Amino acid sequence: MRNQLVWLDPAAWAQIELREWDEQAQAILAHWRTQRLPLVVCRQRPQTSKDQVCVGLPAPQQWSRRRLALNLDLNGLAARDHFPTLLQVAQANQWGRAARSLSDSLSDLGLQARVYGSHGWQWLTGLTYVHDASDLDLSVSVNSLAQATAVVKRLARTSFHCRIDGEIVFPQGQAIAWRELRELLLGNTVQVLVKDSHTLRLATLPDVIRMGYSTPEFQPDMVLTCS
Repeated sequence: MRNQLVWLDPAAWAQIELREWDEQAQAILAHWRTQRLPLVVCRQRPQTSKDQVCVGLPAPQQWSRRRLALNLDLNGLAARDHFPTLLQVAQANQWGRAARSLSDSLSDLGLQARVYGSHGWQWLTGLTYVHDASDLDLSVSVNSLAQATAVVKRLARTSFHCRIDGEIVFPQGQAIAWRELRELLLGNTVQVLVKDSHTLRLATLPDVIRMGYSTPEFQPDMVLTCS
């Protein structure tokens, strides 16, 4: 699944390091291997075989935020997990009441926000990713369009020390940037970009509903009416 963290076994690392890399890439890969750090599943290329997976390694500032892309055999994956929760990252950074309030309000909906992007990778690696202009990238998986609407409203009301960005992930794994979804629900735009494991495509609100994102209880008045 896209944005899932994966850890590699020693044989997979050995195969990767046999490939031709420049000096900087070699240093990044050596650090990742010795520190047993994860990579992240990205969008899969059309030519990727069923027994392989496309993953990415976003390096921190010390390596100029370089991004490495890799194709790996699935049998080389030793473990899988998720990015840290908002609460975990908030506690590590001693963020105040706003982060805990947001985490609690999502928990009341039966949901959990996970932190990817710069803040997520800094928490995972202990390396410097975050800078003054860094957004807080949140991923919230929902079961319905009704839940997605509630999440969007809550995020729009949250005042935080940095800009909250990120996406809503629907049951089939398709993701929509929460700010774009808000504009669609408000009627300010007619299309949003939908991402999944293999494709990017545009969708209208009827498309979103037809794609099975809504529950049978979805009604037109669920569309946002507040700013």
